Amino acid sequence: MVDDDGSGRSPRPVTWDPLQYGRFATERARPFYDLVRHVDVPWAASIVDLGCGPGTLTADLAARWPAARVVGVDSSEAMLAAARQLEVPGRLEFVLGDLRAFGPEGPVDVLVSNATLQWVPDHLGLIARLSSFLAPGGVLAFQVPGNFTEPSHVLLRALAESARWRDRVDPDLSWPASHDPADYLVALRSAGLEALAWETTYLQVLAGTDAVLEWMKGTALRPVLDALGDADAADFLREYAAVLRDAYPISTGTTLLPYRRVFAVGQRSAGGARRHAVAALDHAQLAMPVGREDECRSFYAALLGLREEPKPPVLAARGGCWFSGVDVHIHLGVDPDFQPSAKAHVALRVVGIDVLASALCAAGRPVQWDDELSPVRRLHTEDPFGNRVELLEPPH
Repeated sequence: MVDDDGSGRSPRPVTWDPLQYGRFATERARPFYDLVRHVDVPWAASIVDLGCGPGTLTADLAARWPAARVVGVDSSEAMLAAARQLEVPGRLEFVLGDLRAFGPEGPVDVLVSNATLQWVPDHLGLIARLSSFLAPGGVLAFQVPGNFTEPSHVLLRALAESARWRDRVDPDLSWPASHDPADYLVALRSAGLEALAWETTYLQVLAGTDAVLEWMKGTALRPVLDALGDADAADFLREYAAVLRDAYPISTGTTLLPYRRVFAVGQRSAGGARRHAVAALDHAQLAMPVGREDECRSFYAALLGLREEPKPPVLAARGGCWFSGVDVHIHLGVDPDFQPSAKAHVALRVVGIDVLASALCAAGRPVQWDDELSPVRRLHTEDPFGNRVELLEPPH
């Protein structure tokens, strides 16, 4: 979030409301995920989110790149107060700052700005500076609203500039604005980056009365409401709500809000530098005795609910079993000198741990509960061969 309008004067700070902004968190997050999907930097160690807001999406960046240090930057103390509840020392932090003056401590592998640059006048001129922060192979990715000619914004500006309100709303108010994809593509390429840019119009289905008004109260209405006292703000909202109802009629409890977004992604050349990263755990391997595949299936498939996968023919002759689940792959390989694994183990995340614990007990498998990771619920059991298996259910 950005407060200053770039005019050189000291404007009234914009009061951002994390709760109001979060009323449509799912709808607002969709463009972020569509943007980040185009960022292919698996080795990223340094990530910055400019205009991080309440921090929930910044935390998702930390989850996607679990080995990276992620920093969220925002100019709103209210937003940062919400964001700092998500901090993880050494991994995820949030700092107060203006993105135009921000300078990272070192080269950045991924620099993201989600629905923020529209608040910065002449932000095309910032792209070269932001690009200069990138490490070899690094990516600058941003998205901005591109719907400022739609009724939601046209009607807001017309009302603010009407005879009744023009003297009460700052006439020099800096309205959010953005450019077409081609403009951002040119700016990124001029900064020396390989680039792509595109646009998407989302058909947002908003529930509730005056849903478009509630959406706008989280973003474009903030500077207008800050310029008005409580009584004037209430009158302004009533007038604005009335014209929005005509522009966006409600039907069967929902309102359709077409919302155009503009995306741009630029990547600096790696310059011959080669980097690597561990992207994910492919599978975990445990040992088992010779000839006991049926017992193996009774535990991993029948009890745990994993699906048996056929082994490649070249490996099938060796015996053993392969199992898979949601993002889980466990291989049991035959060892003629088998010894159970009592310390090294697999840990599986489950849903319905109490039901599974009852099934394990009924099958005669040991169940040892452990509350050391509370509020995560955890138990330890063993497969038919004595291999330790850990089961965990995070809090909902």
